[in-house]
Amino acid sequence: EVVIERAADGSFAARADAVAVERQIIAVSGSIEGSLYQSAVDKGVHHEALYDFMNVFSYVVDYQRDIRPGDEFEAVFEQIVDDRGDVVGVGELLFARLNWRYRQKEKGYYFFRTPNGDEDFFDEDGETARRLLMKTPIDGARISSRFGTRRHPITGYTRKHKGVDFAARSGTPIKAAGTGTVVRADRFGSFGNYIRIRHANGYETAYAHLKSFSSKGRKGKRVQQGDIIGYVGSTGRSTGPHLHYEVHRNGVQVNPATIDVATGRTLQGAEREAFFAHRDTIDALRSDGPAPIAAVEDEQAL
Repeated sequence: EVVIERAADGSFAARADAVAVERQIIAVSGSIEGSLYQSAVDKGVHHEALYDFMNVFSYVVDYQRDIRPGDEFEAVFEQIVDDRGDVVGVGELLFARLNWRYRQKEKGYYFFRTPNGDEDFFDEDGETARRLLMKTPIDGARISSRFGTRRHPITGYTRKHKGVDFAARSGTPIKAAGTGTVVRADRFGSFGNYIRIRHANGYETAYAHLKSFSSKGRKGKRVQQGDIIGYVGSTGRSTGPHLHYEVHRNGVQVNPATIDVATGRTLQGAEREAFFAHRDTIDALRSDGPAPIAAVEDEQAL
């Protein structure tokens, strides 16, 4: 807590007092009615933990198309409370499970920190949740146009739409869908402000109609998956602010919604054994509900 006190001479002095807080593990599960976001918040999932949850599944789930009423979610996360019981922060998301597409598909991922300090989410067999490319390189957007044949809203011609459009507010951050090198970042005809990134295995991604570029969205820059490369705009031939997103494989445009390319990382040896022990610990917590796991008196823990 920050305390400001007024002295007799009218001056003010401030100090920071460390407050004892408690770290709890919260286990939440429920059915999706309406949106995943609102259903999870209503069940008590903190919004910061929920953002992490949605990012974990951004590689395999199209939130606009794949989520159906009656689908299920489960989350185990750390929550920090003060001595009054008020939530003052959130720690790690420890486990995320989603049952989607009318419960036809299901996947659960465990947060795990390897002995050398690497952090990632892994399924029950120790395979990373990450994929070469994200399906959705932008948060909080709706799909306004899908991959395939359509009538162009400006020219009026019917032609193949070789990407996916995400409608979002101007200025919304755009993420690099995968790790790679920016090979183009400039004005490009009807695409307006445009970025192209080269990834592994013959893949490239393209991002069009940007309002502006970030410091990492520059030609020659090496970017990591999830880095902010630019911001949504309406430059070029565009009817309103949106991101036009394309995936190219060996020079041919493919449907971003159907891409599922594993990174190939699976835990092995001692790391794998350590992960299995950690997985079993998390599974035991999933049905235990709230439980204090540490008392912390250092404000740096927040």
